[in-house]
Parts: sequence; structure tokens; C-alpha cells
Amino acid sequence: MGLVSRFLLCVATAFTAVTVHAAPALLRVDLPPLPSGVVLHAHWLPAEGAERRPAVLALHGCGGLYAKGGGLAERYRETAERLHAAGYAVLMPDSFGSRGLRDICQTRYRDRSVDVAQRVQDARAALAWLAAQPQVDVRRIGVLGWSNGATTTLNLLEQRLARPELGEPAIAGAAVFYPGCGPLAKRQSVLEAAPLLMLLGALDDWTPAQPCVDFARSLQARSGGGDITVHVYDNSYHGFDGTAPVRLRADVPNGTSPQGVHQGGNPEARAKSLAALDVFWSRVLATRAAP
Repeated sequence: MGLVSRFLLCVATAFTAVTVHAAPALLRVDLPPLPSGVVLHAHWLPAEGAERRPAVLALHGCGGLYAKGGGLAERYRETAERLHAAGYAVLMPDSFGSRGLRDICQTRYRDRSVDVAQRVQDARAALAWLAAQPQVDVRRIGVLGWSNGATTTLNLLEQRLARPELGEPAIAGAAVFYPGCGPLAKRQSVLEAAPLLMLLGALDDWTPAQPCVDFARSLQARSGGGDITVHVYDNSYHGFDGTAPVRLRADVPNGTSPQGVHQGGNPEARAKSLAALDVFWSRVLATRAAP
């Protein structure tokens, strides 16, 4: 029995929900145990109305889902509210807290106890959970990721194509903020043919834009086109869609410089990227109800 089938069988008994303070009607849910035994915690914001609605699976970055005070970080709280206002349901799995971690940004890639392959399995389990929800239109599920979650999204598209699971829902579109594309570009990965939006910072010294630009061009060349849109924002570092000022993070060892990486928002790039994201979702996730 495949991963999706196991999840669909036990999802009815695995749902627990308590209201959390980060946003109105935001629920905490526990997904059925993964094959490893990990119970993946997530935050769930159903769309309004009784009819089936589109949904977005949102994958957090290496800093995890939460702010230092314990509530959802501003980026994820805003995202949930913005998507909900547009008529979409939102599911945000907590890959780190579910494993007793807060964040992994300060850990070198090779030493991380939660890697992208594990997060891909989390994403596949979350998609199976979404597909089992009676209020979700399984034809209109998108995936959104930031940084480590964006890298996970691209690897998800690769793994679903290479090793499909019976009954997996289609992905109507995927949007990624500043992923790490180097390994994918080097192995000339092939991705599932879902519409793809890449939002990148020209000055990013953590996950540089150029490997993603090259990877997108390679994908389009090998597929004879493909629905891939890439935006590279000038004067923008990692996290340009946030509101915090740019700062040097000497505690992050995974960038292009031994001195650390720059992280912080650019108001113009933030506005443009969020607008591009809204247009993308309206194109790939029609808000009409399923019959």
C-alpha cells in the first residue's frame, strides 16, 4: 500500500484541532503518522463556504514556522490571511517542531538532522491529507515554499515525477521564493510539468539567483517550453518579501561568503513579488467550486 493510500485510510481518526491565536479560525491539526513514526503537526485554515475550494500547501523556510514569541512568524501569518481572503484554504506543516526542532538555519547543510528528502515526504503526506478533506477541490491544489521550503517544493516536483504514488492529487501550480537550485541544476533534474513561478533576489548571497535562472532555462529547453515564470528582483537579498531591515547574519554558514549571509526585506520587491504571486494563484487556482 502506497503512502497516499495509508494516509487516506487513517486520516479520519488522526484529526485533532485546537484554535491558536495567530489568526482567526486557524486550526492545529495532526496528520497520520509518517512511515518513520513522526506525527506531522500543521496549521490549517479552511476556506469559507460549504463547497469545495482550492487549497495551498505552504512550506516554511529553515527558520521554522514560529517567531521567537511562539506564535506564527509574520510571513506565514500574513500568507495564511492573504490566501484565505482570496478564497483558498491553507495548510502549513511544521516539519521542524514535529521533530523537536525550532530551526536549522545555523546548521551546515551536511549536518542537518532534517534534510530536504524528509521534507519532501512531509509534503507528500500533507498533499494526501489535503486531498482527503471534503472541502478541498483536489483539482486545485498549489504548493508554495520559501528558501528551504522552496528547495523542498522543487525536489517534490522531481520526486513525484520519478516515483509517483497511486492516488496522489495533481499539483495545479508551484511558487517558490529564493530556493537553492544548485544541486538540481547540476544533476539536470526533470520536474513534474506543473506551472512554476520562481521569485528570486538579485543580491541573494545565501541561495543565489543565477543557478535558478540557469535551471529554469534548462528545464524550458529540455521540455520545449514549459509554463515557467522567473522574476529576479534588483537590490534584493534573501527574504526580500519580508518587512525586517537587511542585516548580515554571521551565524549562517551556508552562503557564498565565509562572513555570513544577508537577509531582509525590500519594500518594492515585496510588493511586486506578492502581486506576481496573486496573479499566479488566480491563474492556476480558479476559485470556482468543484461540481
